[in-house]
Amino acid sequence: MLGIGIWLHIAKGSYASVAPSFNFLSATALCIAAGAIVLVVGFFGCCGAIMENPCMLLTYFLLVVIIFVMEIVAGILAFVYRDEVETVLKRELMTGIKEKHILDSGEGMQHAWNRVQRELHCCGVNNYTDWYKSADWPDDNYVPDSCCLRETTKCGTQKPTRPGEQLFYSKGCFTELKVWLKSHLYIVGVAGITLGVIQVLGLVAAMALFCCLRGEKYYD
Repeated sequence: MLGIGIWLHIAKGSYASVAPSFNFLSATALCIAAGAIVLVVGFFGCCGAIMENPCMLLTYFLLVVIIFVMEIVAGILAFVYRDEVETVLKRELMTGIKEKHILDSGEGMQHAWNRVQRELHCCGVNNYTDWYKSADWPDDNYVPDSCCLRETTKCGTQKPTRPGEQLFYSKGCFTELKVWLKSHLYIVGVAGITLGVIQVLGLVAAMALFCCLRGEKYYD
């Protein structure tokens, strides 16, 4: 995870930075943070087991407990404040479109939005009009080419030639993202349960070895 995060940072720049105030939640930052945390926790666990060091085993146990509790608290808070989280995310996405999205940047926000819009067949946060008079074209009602039903160069600057003609995806990406997440909740659930089981097994193994070492030391 740490290696992937460093590679993304060096080779790919700030991908997935669609929320300008939450750049620390980008794929690069999350991979580096997760890799560093796992590296530290794994170090204490492995060294404690190999060296039969009760102090390191206890440190590993406490770190995993803290991570486990934080995961539970984060899940509960996300559920309780889901409406507030949705409002903040929607506001951040709109800010990214109106003020931060740069068409000629070649990376980061532009790539993230283009990929989302192409794969989910959506445009903007609520609908394609969100792109009107954005940072890329402050005086025009244009949209990115990735919004076009039939994508071609500069198709986002086209205007309907007849009443009722539809040139762009009509659905907003925020709604489509919610639908996508709901349809994949079972994957998230299985992944969460698997991670929880692994963490509990790690806790049990660490405490069992810790008690065993303490018992041997007591009898010695």
